[in-house]
Amino acid sequence: MNRRTFLQSAAAGGLTLAVSAETRAVRKITTDSVVRVGMVGREGHPGEILNSLTKLPKVEFAAYTRSGPEDDMGWIRDHPSFGKQTHVYSDFHEMLDKEDLHVVGAFMPYYQNAEVSIQAAGRGIHVMSEKPAATTLQDLEQLESVIRSNGIRYSILLNMRAMPIFLAARAAVQQGLIGEPVLLYSRKSYKWGTERPAFYRERRTYGGTIPWVGIHCIDFMRWVSGQEYRRVAAHHGNKTHPASPGCEDHAGLLFTLANMGTAVAHLDYLRPESAPTHGDDRLRIAGKEGVLEVVDNEERVSIVNSTGKTGNLPLPPPVDFFGSFVAELRGEGTHLVSNQEAISITRVCLKARDAADRGEWVSL
Repeated sequence: MNRRTFLQSAAAGGLTLAVSAETRAVRKITTDSVVRVGMVGREGHPGEILNSLTKLPKVEFAAYTRSGPEDDMGWIRDHPSFGKQTHVYSDFHEMLDKEDLHVVGAFMPYYQNAEVSIQAAGRGIHVMSEKPAATTLQDLEQLESVIRSNGIRYSILLNMRAMPIFLAARAAVQQGLIGEPVLLYSRKSYKWGTERPAFYRERRTYGGTIPWVGIHCIDFMRWVSGQEYRRVAAHHGNKTHPASPGCEDHAGLLFTLANMGTAVAHLDYLRPESAPTHGDDRLRIAGKEGVLEVVDNEERVSIVNSTGKTGNLPLPPPVDFFGSFVAELRGEGTHLVSNQEAISITRVCLKARDAADRGEWVSL
């Protein structure tokens, strides 16, 4: 299926994804292997991979596929990771067929990343995708099946896990410093900016603000607290960006936790352009023995608990998110996101989006 056919299928409503390539065994990667990376598209945060390529030994930027005709290529040719060895394509199927790749990064308009991932996984290639893993539950189920049947390693950009503040917060909870988490609160507030890509205008191409923005705070609430979600109610809408009616500029979510605690998340694109930073991310966890708060813009994790501990926690060094993925492929470490976590958090977000659409509780 070429790009034009794929876009026509999406416009008709609903995608039918199929692995057209012959299934190929996953190539073994050793400590001596040169890991060949192919990138597809530029939407979202491709720098999470590209910027690592310049620092990681024995990792090569082998190929790049344009997002579409509007991708002028100047930006990628100017990136330090781009070299004489980097081949350029206009169709990612051709790239996957011609290149001998170990890893593919998927950064297309969000509704297309599932197809890129499915096609790569079907060829035995490991995948790191922009989140969400898919924008429909049907595509997510097919992706999960292909990943499992082909035995590849798959991850999505839940890169906030690699930030020192969230690493420190998770360690504090695991050490029992606040006891069992009971109440979770998170916030992500962004500037809209001067413009957003055209695919943000429609739900079927954007996928929704809960799966795109909300996935981070929904994930770090779960990852830091260790608590699973059991059901969700939500509301979302567009109040200030009429030119992009398919992109919700605000959302609120309410979760029941497995331990019968509560989690709340707020998302918005309402942060004023005059604000000193693009985003404003927060996490608060109240447990049986104390309270922990994370403030991203201040790079601070504070705690107060029943033993008298109070103040800011020391922060560990940051983790190279893509670097940890490559390290696991080499057998030298463990990546921050498991295959199951990448799929399950996407499923939670898609069901939360459905809960907002339907105006009712949805079981998780």
